[in-house]
Amino acid sequence: MFIWTISDAVTAVIFAVFLIVALYVGIATWIRQTRCKHSGGVNETQACDAICRECGKNLGFIGTWREKHRSA
Repeated sequence: MFIWTISDAVTAVIFAVFLIVALYVGIATWIRQTRCKHSGGVNETQACDAICRECGKNLGFIGTWREKHRSA
């Protein structure tokens, strides 16, 4: 049998607040990246990924991104 103590309740509240904040940040980032046109250029990581300067979304391999935008 589990008995609720004050520390259990405090832990549950802290976990719930953390979860709500994490969901809010994650959903806000997802919406921002979905609506972004990625027209502000990209930065390249050491792993050769193209990262949008406006929203921070990983656009994939930098070579593929360059070929796609070179032909357009």
